[in-house]
Amino acid sequence: MKVIQILPKMKAGGVERGVLDLVSYFKNHKKFSGFESAVISAGGGLAYLLDQAGIKHYKIPVDKKSPFSLLLVHRISKLILKEKPDIIHARSRVPAWISFFATRNKKCHFITTAHGIYGNKISSEVMGWGKFVICPSKTVARHMKERFGVPEEKILIIPRWVDLDKFKFTDYQSRIENNFIVSVGRISPSKGYQYLIDAFRKVVRFKPYLKLKIVGSADKNKSSYLDYLKTLVTRFSLNYNVEFTGFSQNIEDILAGAKILVAPSVIEEAFGRVVIEAAACGVPVVATKVGGFEEIIDDKKDGLLVPPSDVDSLSEAILKLVDDPKLAQKLSTQAREKVSEYYSMDKALDSLSKVYEKTVNEKRILITKISSLGDIILAIPSLARLRQKFPKAKIYLLTLKKYASFFYNCPYLDKVITVPSDYKKIKKVFQISKRLRRLSFDYIVDLQNNRASQLIAFLSFGRKTFGFRRKLGFLLNHTATYKKKEMIDPLESQERILKLLGVTFLEKKLLFWQTKPLDLSGFGLEGGELIGINISASEKWETKNWPLENVNRFIKLFIKKYPGYRVVLLGDEAAKLRAESIKNINKSRKVVDLCGKTEINELIEILKKLKLFITPDTATLHLAQSLGTEIIGLFGPTNSKLHTIEAANLKIIEKKLSCRYCYKGRCSTSQCMRGITAKEVLSSVDAVLSGN
Repeated sequence: MKVIQILPKMKAGGVERGVLDLVSYFKNHKKFSGFESAVISAGGGLAYLLDQAGIKHYKIPVDKKSPFSLLLVHRISKLILKEKPDIIHARSRVPAWISFFATRNKKCHFITTAHGIYGNKISSEVMGWGKFVICPSKTVARHMKERFGVPEEKILIIPRWVDLDKFKFTDYQSRIENNFIVSVGRISPSKGYQYLIDAFRKVVRFKPYLKLKIVGSADKNKSSYLDYLKTLVTRFSLNYNVEFTGFSQNIEDILAGAKILVAPSVIEEAFGRVVIEAAACGVPVVATKVGGFEEIIDDKKDGLLVPPSDVDSLSEAILKLVDDPKLAQKLSTQAREKVSEYYSMDKALDSLSKVYEKTVNEKRILITKISSLGDIILAIPSLARLRQKFPKAKIYLLTLKKYASFFYNCPYLDKVITVPSDYKKIKKVFQISKRLRRLSFDYIVDLQNNRASQLIAFLSFGRKTFGFRRKLGFLLNHTATYKKKEMIDPLESQERILKLLGVTFLEKKLLFWQTKPLDLSGFGLEGGELIGINISASEKWETKNWPLENVNRFIKLFIKKYPGYRVVLLGDEAAKLRAESIKNINKSRKVVDLCGKTEINELIEILKKLKLFITPDTATLHLAQSLGTEIIGLFGPTNSKLHTIEAANLKIIEKKLSCRYCYKGRCSTSQCMRGITAKEVLSSVDAVLSGN
């Protein structure tokens, strides 16, 4: 497995040293022999160490905070095609933006590590788009979830580590005579050095022999802050006691002779690498109660915690350790034990290697099928085949909110994501896409194929997107040919898209999963065999409905011929008036009206009980067909070949008129449906019930 680490620069810092540790460790340990590492950065003070370690380093200026940095996407894309990495692991925002877009439509996966508490929401959003988002602490994980909406299932906490062979433990008894206290970190106001210097002024009043070493350098934009700190030192007459050592890459040597480490940060720290390094060396720690420090240190058990910006508390904590060697000994010993148990390099990198393996082996697939219930039922065979093809994948379905319960206990899906009925509005499209981006899908399969669904697929930034080459299909990166006048059934249409993923149907038939039997005793279905009639196809498609006079005529003929049967009227809320009209004419107890009285799970159970189902509605037709119920489908203004799947349990009745397949919702004559007579339907019923 090849993994490329991408970060702004290989300068002296916790992130950079962590990357150096990681790639060197993977290269030099047999247990990670299956991993190959490379680094992309703009260079820096630690870059030569990559060369010494034999790690391939691509020097590319991915450090510049400018929109023009996105011009590097093409360059990184070419590098990906050349090197064929399995993963690009981004560790900062600018490199993340570049590598995220470079990995679209590639086999290469994209993950991130959120090393900080990010402020600017827009520029930092990309750090939550990794397939997995690694966080060094619970503080960062909570921040990524609450501020950027990163789903919990994507967040993995892997604390930063310390090389215990490099940061060797020295018992505190040998440190008692040491006179210098250290603070390590970049020179920045967030690190709280002005408070440390002020606190140290109070410390030297009682312990004038103590010295403070501030180890770290200032970026150019922080040089004025460094000047300010030096002015403070002079103002407080601490020039003898305080030293700014600048950058050092040998932190272990500095800690080896330190008496105490102080970490005075005033902002939420993402972790606190230097804290665990000090603990590994046996240096007692005083730190502020901020972010990751609080997760590492148990106050008064393995370190001392003080409020941020509190000069008095900080000075008192330092003096407490100086004056009480036994306390310092206890804290440092227990801190070393904690570091050995929780923060060893071997433990952390073993966890990281498992994340890499999970990233490559686990796919997230989104299927988009938003429209009618009938179309959704037609998509179930596709869901089943995708589950067979990708048994370990996390498969999601994007559909209308009203259909979510339909997929309860569906074995082909891991999760249903719902959208409102007005999802086509541009504002909704952007809102939906934003939600989906955070889930970081490998594949987005658009079986809906309208402009809104295609735009959603594009803006959700799936690694690969699939659909038809029509309307806005050019936005997708894998498309199948769509011919508008071609006469193909729905499953063949879907299969053309599935073939782009290497999936074909083993058998073209509708199917449904096993459901638990429901108690239907409250519906009055006891006493005799049952047939069902859907009396209303659609409120908007009046032309699809079988005329009431035909329905009434059929029921009379049927009850007369089959006295042992009962007729169940099915339909939605809009069908209630039609049902009342039928009941008024057919006053027989053999007619059971269930229009608007069933939930989807109850309808499924009722359809299972029917000997036969007559329907002009494709939604219930597909559902009954998938359940194995015998069906007679009545078609008028629409083409049955385009909207049904041939099957032994499906018989179609339609009229060959010159105006057929008009696809109009209103008609003055409705002769296509009116021409389907009660006797004609009864004849088909006879054939079905007799088994012919």
